[in-house]
Amino acid sequence: MNVLILEDEPLVAEKTISLVKNLRPGWTIHGPVPSARETKSWLQKNKAPGLILADIQLSDGISIDMLAQLKVESPVIFITAFNQYAIRAFKINSIDYILKPIDTNELEAAFKKFEAQQSKSPSVDLKAIAAFLNENKDRITYKENFLITQGQHSQLVMQNDIAFFLKEELVFLATMDGKQYVVDYRSLDEIEEIVDPQIFFRANRQHLVHRQIVRGFKSNSNGTLALTLKGSPQPVITVSREKATTFKKWIEQTV
Repeated sequence: MNVLILEDEPLVAEKTISLVKNLRPGWTIHGPVPSARETKSWLQKNKAPGLILADIQLSDGISIDMLAQLKVESPVIFITAFNQYAIRAFKINSIDYILKPIDTNELEAAFKKFEAQQSKSPSVDLKAIAAFLNENKDRITYKENFLITQGQHSQLVMQNDIAFFLKEELVFLATMDGKQYVVDYRSLDEIEEIVDPQIFFRANRQHLVHRQIVRGFKSNSNGTLALTLKGSPQPVITVSREKATTFKKWIEQTV
């Protein structure tokens, strides 16, 4: 069995590959492929995989749209943070889904469902799923406020007071007034999946920035972008070369 993994976050990809190897050691894994563009190229050059594990939000687009356009017939298990409205779409079309962070038992259940369906040759309508998600995008809910606990005291930090999230040894929330608080998350991957992607952007492996803090940016010779920030305690935040083009499109969007 050949399995293609579509995932743009290295840590998530690494965990996904490890789980697949543990659960199905006889399967051959291809990827991770981080972008829609590279996925198109891979699918054009290789035999269709027996199964695709796809993150919905790739570095340069939505995997559902891309797979629908290419008329991919391989069964797909989506890895997503969408709420019950999107999940309903997957159930209707007999495509399984897994919510991040990936749970081993849920992945095993998805594999068993996939294996049980092999003899049935289910029909997968990716275009219908893409249309459903587009129609219901305004219903998708994201986390807007974070509870910060320090000793016996707790306080609520509102979304518009957040400047960025920072990953060092721990994960920190930085506010617009220059304060930093430890948050109870293991990685930025987890936070990225629960906040609104129109408001927060994953600039690099260490920073997830709120759009209100960005005043502008400077292009560097190595292809990265140096952000001009408003009232930030962080001197410089750099957008990685791989995400530069996506960032430019993102910052122009009207929220």
